[in-house]
Amino acid sequence: MGLLRSLRERLRRDAGNRPVPGAVKRRGELAYSFIQQGECLAAREQLLKALEQRNEIGDVAVLNWLLGLLAQTWTLTEQYRDGTEFFSKYLKLNPNHVRAYTLRAGSLWYSGELRQSIDDYSTALELDPNEIFAHMGRGQVLAECGEYGRAIKDLDFVHESLEQNTTLDPLWRTQIQAYSFNGRAVAHAGLGDFERSMAEFDRSISLCPENAWVYFNRAMVYEKKGCLAKAKSDYTLSLQKTMPKLSVLKRKYAEFKVRTIEL
Repeated sequence: MGLLRSLRERLRRDAGNRPVPGAVKRRGELAYSFIQQGECLAAREQLLKALEQRNEIGDVAVLNWLLGLLAQTWTLTEQYRDGTEFFSKYLKLNPNHVRAYTLRAGSLWYSGELRQSIDDYSTALELDPNEIFAHMGRGQVLAECGEYGRAIKDLDFVHESLEQNTTLDPLWRTQIQAYSFNGRAVAHAGLGDFERSMAEFDRSISLCPENAWVYFNRAMVYEKKGCLAKAKSDYTLSLQKTMPKLSVLKRKYAEFKVRTIEL
């Protein structure tokens, strides 16, 4: 939610110069408030109504914000396949919308459909080779799939882009860096560089200590190295952290590991 909150504040500051219907802005603001209160269904209703005026929204940043909020309503309720279905229908009507591919890729990733997720991130990058969210997402999924060299290439691109973009909102920068360090840590572990991997995990945790995924990934690395006490501790932490929380599949795996790892 941090990235979406940051974008919301920037859009509010610049709203006077943007050709966006007032009703769309109000529905987006209301939906954001509903999400903050955990009322995802009510938020979704507002967002779907706002998107009925898609052709009147003259700013792609606003449209991307609305779609990102909508994706959150399915992610937070763990209705990943419903999110995938929506974006599949949306992309049939809007086949060149880059962010829609990245959002569907995220739903596929959380559902455990990793190859399909990579395909969507790749399509987004064919449309816009500089789409940082697609590089960030694909890099992490590639690391999970064992394609470590490709993962590092994507995630290095993310960090190089951040270095060149000095105007990016600090909250965006922090979270993008944290998630990318996490993915690089998995990739370096896969390539056998355990020391580099642990350093990257530490950097990720220092930026976003409540991210459940970083503890889950580090637990897997510890387990493969035979550090079972540390692995069990990190699997336990991954179940306690919630910003963001684990996907359903990862949570079930972590729960199994906490029950079964023998020290």
